[in-house]
Order: sequence, then structure tokens, then C-alpha cells
Amino acid sequence: MSSLDRRHVIAERVRAQGSVRIDALAEEFGVSAMTIHRDLDHLHSRGVLRKVRSGAEARPSEAFEHHHAYRADLNVPQKRAIAAAALRWAADRGALQAVALDDSTTALHLVPALKERGPLTVVSNFLPVLTAFATEPEVRLTAVGGEFVPEFASFGGSSAVAALADLHYDVVFMSVTAVSDGACFHPSRATADLKRAFLRSAELRVLLADHTKFTRRAVHRIGNLAEFDVVVVDAETDPADVDAVRAAGVELVVAEEAHP
Repeated sequence: MSSLDRRHVIAERVRAQGSVRIDALAEEFGVSAMTIHRDLDHLHSRGVLRKVRSGAEARPSEAFEHHHAYRADLNVPQKRAIAAAALRWAADRGALQAVALDDSTTALHLVPALKERGPLTVVSNFLPVLTAFATEPEVRLTAVGGEFVPEFASFGGSSAVAALADLHYDVVFMSVTAVSDGACFHPSRATADLKRAFLRSAELRVLLADHTKFTRRAVHRIGNLAEFDVVVVDAETDPADVDAVRAAGVELVVAEEAHP
């Protein structure tokens, strides 16, 4: 098992059990206690768990959004498939002249393909997106500023919401923390407000939702699924969740992973 896979298992174990012990993890994975210490240091630095003397424990609440570096490592094949399918959907509708990307790690997988489709305008509050397009000669880049949140590598707050009110673009590609009961949610009220602002300024609205979004819960409502023009999910999404999206009255695209 790679260190990335091991850390993913450890993070999920802490979420399920509430705490783990270093000696038990070392025995389970057949690695040294020092290796587990490094794993826990890595996960602690990304806000995934809290490292304690004998092991690690869950944060006081699960109602938080993980550090962007941790999220970027999760479900990568599924995110790539979702991004590719979402791009095809938007391209078929001629909606790729002005594009908005929020702080979605799934939307990051759109970046390489969008670079090949210039000239275009890109709007984003996500530092990795802004950095990726900063030196592209055929991209007009609009940075949505505001309060910078380092762990999420993005800008937010009332200034960002106000900035989006003065913008208009063809399509927004967005992800959320949780999808349930025909709506989507986020743990942060401020982020939910910002995502609604992204939606208001778009002609077309694309929700990128891998299968894990349907198993999570968050408290701040962003909006109903019917407010999106399409929801793009991966092939591992539970059929019951697929049916629920369709029942919400929104177009659904199931993205298949590309195999070499």
C-alpha cells in the first residue's frame, strides 16, 4: 500500500471510529511506528485529524471542509472522468468563452484541457487555478479577491461575493461538500454564500459531484439541484443517488473513467 492510500485509510478510520492508536496502525499496515507518526503529522497539518501522544483523534466536529491538499488527493480517477464529461457537456453548448471555476479540486482537472481551448476568460477565487492560468497568453484571467483562507487556498468573504455580482460568464463549474434530499450543502455559511454568488453570475451551472458527496452531510444549504443545468457524477455513484438526482428534475451525466 502506498503512503497516499495508507493515509486515506487512516483518515477514514478516524472519522468512523473517533480515534486510532499508533501501535495498532503500525501492526495493521506492517510499517514502523515512525512511519505512522509521519502519516499522522501529514494528516494533522492538513486539518484532517488531531494528532495526540498515542495516536490521533477526530476533530471536534465533522462539519468542516478538509484542507485543499488533502482533498486533491482523493478520488482522482473519478474526478478526472467527471471533469472530462463536464467539459464535453459545456463544449457541446458553446459555453466555453468565459468560464468560472470555484475552489473545487475536481474542477482543477479541467485546467489542462481549458488551456488548449484559448482564447478564453477564466474567473476564479482558487489560488491553484489562478496560478495555473497566470502565464497563459490566450487566457484573460479575472481573480475574485477577498479574504484569503490559507488551508483552502482560496479567497472568500463579503468582498468576493460583491465582486461576483459585477461579473457574468458562460458557465460555472462547481463542487460542493454534500448532496442530499434534492439539494447541496456546505459546512461553512460564508462559503455557501460565495457559491450562491458564483451561481447567480452564470448562464449555465454545472455541478461536479463524485460519489462520496452523497454520503456526507453539511448544514448550510447552497441551493436545490434543480438550480443547476446539469449534475455530473462518476460511475461509482449509487443507483439510488442517481435516481434521486433525476427525480430532482435536473439533467444527469454519469462519467465513465478512461482506461489505458
